[in-house]
Amino acid sequence: MERPRKQPSPKALGTVLVVGGCGFVGRHLVDQLLNFPSEQNDPPAPLSLGPNKGRYSYDYPSLQSRYPSFDQSGTTVHVLDLKCTRNRIQGCTYHEADITDVAQLLDVFKKVQPDVVINTASPQFTASHAVLRKVNIDGTRTLLEVAGGVHGSWSRDGQQKRCKAFVHTSSSSVIHDTQSNLRNADERYPLHVPNKVEYYSETKAIAEQLVLQANKSSEYGGMLTAAVRPAGIIGEGDMGGFAYSITKTGADAPGWQLNLQLGEGDNLFDTTYVGNVALGLLLVAEGLLTTDQRINDKGQADGGILEHEKIDGEAFIVTNDQPAYFWDLTRFLYSRFGKEGVVVGGQNTGVRALPESFAWLVGAAAELAGVLTGRKGRISRQTVVYSCIDRYFSCEKIKRRCGYEPVIGVEEGLVRSVKWYKAFIQDGGEQKKMQ
Repeated sequence: MERPRKQPSPKALGTVLVVGGCGFVGRHLVDQLLNFPSEQNDPPAPLSLGPNKGRYSYDYPSLQSRYPSFDQSGTTVHVLDLKCTRNRIQGCTYHEADITDVAQLLDVFKKVQPDVVINTASPQFTASHAVLRKVNIDGTRTLLEVAGGVHGSWSRDGQQKRCKAFVHTSSSSVIHDTQSNLRNADERYPLHVPNKVEYYSETKAIAEQLVLQANKSSEYGGMLTAAVRPAGIIGEGDMGGFAYSITKTGADAPGWQLNLQLGEGDNLFDTTYVGNVALGLLLVAEGLLTTDQRINDKGQADGGILEHEKIDGEAFIVTNDQPAYFWDLTRFLYSRFGKEGVVVGGQNTGVRALPESFAWLVGAAAELAGVLTGRKGRISRQTVVYSCIDRYFSCEKIKRRCGYEPVIGVEEGLVRSVKWYKAFIQDGGEQKKMQ
């Protein structure tokens, strides 16, 4: 069993506004800021998954004992979301608003008076182009403008007001052309805009550009900005990412299908536990506040910050720093859900690898069938590509400049994902999603 880490003194971030705080990443961010009140209602307990209870048993320490803590007298947490009916956490104040509506945002900002804004709002990858453009691009632009005082003061005393730190949740996919191998890719890779295959990634890249261009701009009151690019987020509450998709496939598919593999199976893939993503966002926010303080103390535009220390105006990739073989991850999720593939006489009959070229043809045929029937299948040419290429990143920059180290490992992250998904389907979650 992993031992809890020795924690530093509790941190204080002032008044924090988490935009999209009722969503997947946002909910974990709020929980972490409040020192994990969720664990009071669902305390850690030994966990058994899969068909062999003794083989797949886990006993993890609490999240609270391992992540940094926050001084609740010096940290006040607010959430802004379009609807605040789910993922609510005791100790947080909730506000409903449309992030593309200036008047609604100004009303919230006047009430909250945030020092820090962390934007986690984002539609699902599969959302329409109109929704992706509205939320990821238009919403981010409007948030920046209101936070930076472009649309007038939101201070209670009538003075010009801007928040000190604006942290944006981007995506590691902004540097990927969707076809090529990415091996230990870092922030020096150029943004891929336009992106003809993934409009989601294109809108994320454009939004990131807006955020970083706003850094220290007089138009935005000198507000400091930065972006965090997570890779392959996994964890409790994921309803559209890697772990969710694979576990759902494992739950529904027959055993023979679970024995199939696309490609040779030697391609590496990055995943990141959602709590580690939240930690990365908070460390960047803390760094921006420190920079803002140094600028004010020293009276210099850069606060005496050296280039290798710089956080404002920067993008940071965050991963678990633990890439693994894509198909090993996939079969791990299958097995923890209780699916071991085709088993004869107590033994798995073995993996059957389909050549990538043949799998690509299968994906193309599945796409055609989807067009003819009006039903989108789970396999496509693009899913074949992602199942066969290397796609992993370097998170050395955020480690060096912000002191980031992943707290929860990939195995535990996947186990937590499966545990959550089991509870989700038992509660009729898939049926509720369809309604």
